Amino acid sequence: MKIKLTDTYLRSLKPNPSGRFEISDTERTGLRFRITLQGAASWLFQKKIKGGQRRGFKLGTYPAMSLAQARSTALEIQIEAERGIDRILVEKDAKSRLAAEGQMAHSVKDVLELYITTYLDQELKAGQSRDERKQQLRAYLSPYYSKFAGFLTRSDLQAIVDTKQAEGKVVMANRLRAALSAFTGWAYRRGHMPDDIGIAVQRAGKETPRERTPSLDEVREIWAQTFKMGALWGPFFRICILTGQRSRKDILEMRWSWIDFERCRYEIPKPKNGRPHIVHLSAPAMVELHSLLEQQAAAPCPFVFSTTGRTSATGVSKAKTRIDALITTARIEMGNSLPFEHWVLHDLRRAQATALAEAGYDEGVVDRIQNHVAASSRASAVAGVYNKAQKLPERAAALDAWSSMVTCENSKVVNLFPAVS
Repeated sequence: MKIKLTDTYLRSLKPNPSGRFEISDTERTGLRFRITLQGAASWLFQKKIKGGQRRGFKLGTYPAMSLAQARSTALEIQIEAERGIDRILVEKDAKSRLAAEGQMAHSVKDVLELYITTYLDQELKAGQSRDERKQQLRAYLSPYYSKFAGFLTRSDLQAIVDTKQAEGKVVMANRLRAALSAFTGWAYRRGHMPDDIGIAVQRAGKETPRERTPSLDEVREIWAQTFKMGALWGPFFRICILTGQRSRKDILEMRWSWIDFERCRYEIPKPKNGRPHIVHLSAPAMVELHSLLEQQAAAPCPFVFSTTGRTSATGVSKAKTRIDALITTARIEMGNSLPFEHWVLHDLRRAQATALAEAGYDEGVVDRIQNHVAASSRASAVAGVYNKAQKLPERAAALDAWSSMVTCENSKVVNLFPAVS
């Protein structure tokens, strides 16, 4: 089968029950996309070497290697082949030469794992950031795993950054560039690479503040698709929406010890601004947390959201990609061909603040909900306690109202300070 491949088409493909199948790209002759019965997808390329034989090249796996990257790599091989250069023989000869000279001839995968075990695991503090850095490097360098580390080029790294930038994710592209540069710099200083190739990789561009504010209808669209996300990520997205807190620090790392089930609230001990913060939990939020608690009954974990049973969950980016795909599919099924504008989890906070302000809630109450404080102020110990608890009944009423807006159901306001008999 031959077709002009697109990212949308590739994402829609499913394994064929009858076995492995391949699709040829009409945009880049010789490039093929393969899916196995188990669902593993990869890129292949065939080209006859000028004056030599026809060669088959395994380019990498999908989606680690994007369509744009696969076409770019195939074009490089094509240009070499038309000049009579056989990449397979060149790399084989280079390996023999490196071995003869006593130099390190390890693969990208070997050097990366060495970097992770001897540097990242030792030097970076355990937690979400370190786990994401490891996951990020493994995902984006996997197409080059079989390549010798000394053959990894600046253009390889630039292609990774450029692909992410082309998706409109400038911030992510720049974070990825920093991670790749740190790795290749480490590898160069230890003799695994002949040059520090990461130092010359260009930034994706200037990071501009985002102004995206999803409408209430858009929030409801996101909310509806969370129920197709499974027992972990569905509740995670719903808690993000219902509470309006920062998704990673304040929700993904939430511990059961933070939650007061009797008072329907939780306290974040060390949020971004360093000031303990109390968050009211509406009725729908309490339902989610009780459900998660039941799931962990057989194997308790200190974290509310966990994929290992020992640490906070990882994989937010993949989960976000999944919900984006669900939203797109739902729109198509409903006859809505308009794309859902790109959004990030932090936009949900802006959507909540806007909706509450438009509903007439005091700006100070909304600021307290989202734990916004003046950057120049430094509260005393007494003031800190006051700020933590200030306007709690009003904040509870606002969050219950927000819950009703999103779910289209009435949410009863909980009395946070019951009378003592």
